Amino acid sequence: MKVFVTAAALSLTAHTVACGPSQYLVTQKPAVPFDAVIVPGCPSEADGSPSFCQLGRAGEAALLWKHGWASHFIVSGSAVHSPYVEAEAIAQQMSLLGVPPERIVLERDALHSDENVYYSMLVADRIGASSLAIASNEPIGSWMCGLMTKWGHACSSIDMDIPAMRKFMPPFESRLHALRAPRVANWEPLEKREERIGKLTGHARPPSYLYYPFYGWLGHQPIAPEHVQPITWEERAAELQ
Repeated sequence: MKVFVTAAALSLTAHTVACGPSQYLVTQKPAVPFDAVIVPGCPSEADGSPSFCQLGRAGEAALLWKHGWASHFIVSGSAVHSPYVEAEAIAQQMSLLGVPPERIVLERDALHSDENVYYSMLVADRIGASSLAIASNEPIGSWMCGLMTKWGHACSSIDMDIPAMRKFMPPFESRLHALRAPRVANWEPLEKREERIGKLTGHARPPSYLYYPFYGWLGHQPIAPEHVQPITWEERAAELQ
């Protein structure tokens, strides 16, 4: 378990962007809980079991719920790099860790970090959530908050509390590692989906490692899904039974 929290803190370093002290980072519990905390997705293991990154994000969300930081959570991510919807996998873990499933709202379309932010904003609007934060390891959370503010919405970033997770997670370890995310039928690899989306929209997306450094200059906004239909993990879990 100590290994996973260390790995979770170091995950997704490919997105790291050089920056100074974050204006978005909050370290004290807000006087009023955030309406929703966004939890960005990351892939499951090949067999659908929780990855280190997912466990870190689910664990942080569970701690935020336990200590009264959030009224709801928006968990974002499609089946991007594996045939398991990232939002559903993390929601499954959060529920086991004590977050009420009716307080977990799924965003299942995002394929990239910018889409995690933008699509979650759309979901937040649909469920009436105004005050928003992003729970992820720094500096990624603050970078995502920078995107949100570019799109006209205030944002706070919440970093992972690794010492707290080391105390909180061990009693759940065996049950967490026994979980398997629901598998998507007829899953399509990311490259093929992007090719298909590009043909439909006329918008070919550059690789993220080239795209993100120039994001602010380009002023791009992701193409919104045709239908934004929020669903809670409680509702989705019932469908899967």
